[in-house]
Amino acid sequence: MPFVPTFMNVGLRCAALTVLLALAIAAPAAAATGPTILVKFKQPANGAARVAASGDGFVRETAGKVAVVDPGPGESIADAVAAYRARPDVAYAEPNRFRHLLALGTPDDPDYSQQWALSTIDAIGGWSVFPGTFTPAAGVPIGIVDTGVDGSHADLSGRLSADSAVCLSGGCTAGAPTDPVGHGTHVAGIAGAATNNTVGVAGLDFASPLIAVRVFHDDPDDGWIADDSDIADGIAWAAQHGARVINLSLGGPGYSLTLCNAVELAMNAYHAVVVVAAGNAGVATPDYPAACPGAIGVAATDSADQPAWFSNYGSPDVFVSAPGVDIFSTYPAALSPTDCPGDPVGYCRLNGTSMASPFVSAVAALIVSLHPEASPSAVRQMLATSSDKVGPFPYGTDPYGTCTGCTWEQDYGYGRINVARALATAVPPPPPPPPPPPPPPPPPPPPPPPPPIVSSVDKKAPVVRVFAARGKHRKTLRLRYLVSDDKGQTTERITVYRRTRALKALTRPLRPTDSVVPYWVSWRPAKAGSYRFCVRATDAAKNRSPLVCATIRVR
Repeated sequence: MPFVPTFMNVGLRCAALTVLLALAIAAPAAAATGPTILVKFKQPANGAARVAASGDGFVRETAGKVAVVDPGPGESIADAVAAYRARPDVAYAEPNRFRHLLALGTPDDPDYSQQWALSTIDAIGGWSVFPGTFTPAAGVPIGIVDTGVDGSHADLSGRLSADSAVCLSGGCTAGAPTDPVGHGTHVAGIAGAATNNTVGVAGLDFASPLIAVRVFHDDPDDGWIADDSDIADGIAWAAQHGARVINLSLGGPGYSLTLCNAVELAMNAYHAVVVVAAGNAGVATPDYPAACPGAIGVAATDSADQPAWFSNYGSPDVFVSAPGVDIFSTYPAALSPTDCPGDPVGYCRLNGTSMASPFVSAVAALIVSLHPEASPSAVRQMLATSSDKVGPFPYGTDPYGTCTGCTWEQDYGYGRINVARALATAVPPPPPPPPPPPPPPPPPPPPPPPPPIVSSVDKKAPVVRVFAARGKHRKTLRLRYLVSDDKGQTTERITVYRRTRALKALTRPLRPTDSVVPYWVSWRPAKAGSYRFCVRATDAAKNRSPLVCATIRVR
């Protein structure tokens, strides 16, 4: 209820009472007991009586002759709006939504400054639209189908829904799942860690409860894996328990009708948006469930808006892209000292499309929280039209046919997400029914055989050769490589690793390539040890070489 100031002057109170009595005589009104709706009658003069005859409370009338209506007991806002819209005497009906001040400052989470991704995707600009405040708000639930979530973490305390579950062989069991791996806790923190709570990090959608569903088990031979059947059960559980967005930071090659049917059921029967990591193999091979029809596959980008070196690319894996390199988020405190040395206890920096996917899930949940009427198809269109066209390559033909005039690029999809732009985008209208097909034309005469066509399309990938290097620590080394390409132009991505951790990465722009003279980049190792550096070249036609690596020995 809005705050009404109390007047302390007796004369003003008497005058106010007289005005209130006059209003009461003109149009009986009821104090609203909860959320209200706005109804514009075609003939507004008898609006109060029409509302009363419907069993609802007439609160007041606006200056524009719009009735503020308090729905009857037990009637939801959506049902009340639908009932008035169906009446022939009503011009329109809509929820009486709350609006907020449109400027939010930086949240007080002490590690917010380490979350480069939130500023890149304009999280504060989006939060200023919805929820408009850092105080608790009612957002739609997000399903986190993963390795479980550590609900005891200080930044996830109170964030897990009571509808969480464990879905392993034998079906699903209700209850908050623990996280013996850490992956699901990291994903959950990106999507929905508590924000502005003076603790740790900020989650992108701190308004939505998280339905944690564990589907991974420890296999003696393969480590932590999830069966397609358990993933399908996890998707169904999250959708059946109210998740309007389901995050799947998982996948693998090989088509599964069971998985894709589960995605389709969640979208069509439960109106859930399904967001999936595109995969970390650095290939264009379809990865499932990201490649399932209707799923939103997410590629990963780095802090310079370059494609992550590991990210899958191309259709049908990539719909949009989001930050997925050096992502700082929550992690089980018992695991972080071993898994994440150098990071604060309870937090970890990880790379992967698994980290990119929950950013998109959070944006989708913010959209649906702001626009409950938005369908999964509408959310896909809103993400496609609002994402930023980043990267060095031009955007071209839309392989999904999501929206008129949309353009797409194989590394970024429709672009890297932008939270503020997504929440400022209007919900598109539902598509009109298709027109009847025209009558078939008469068959044309058979054409003459075409002349042979010699293809001029460049389909040959560049060839990379990398040379091993050695030197002393704290001394500058030259890391040399050769590149040859049939068209003579390439760009290269060079990354230095210690074990699996990337220490340095840089990109050389597209330029003429000399296949005889080695190229080199400088690197100064801080410590002795074994390293490696890897090079991948891309030509002007976007043909990619394999990732080629060589050792670096530093004494």
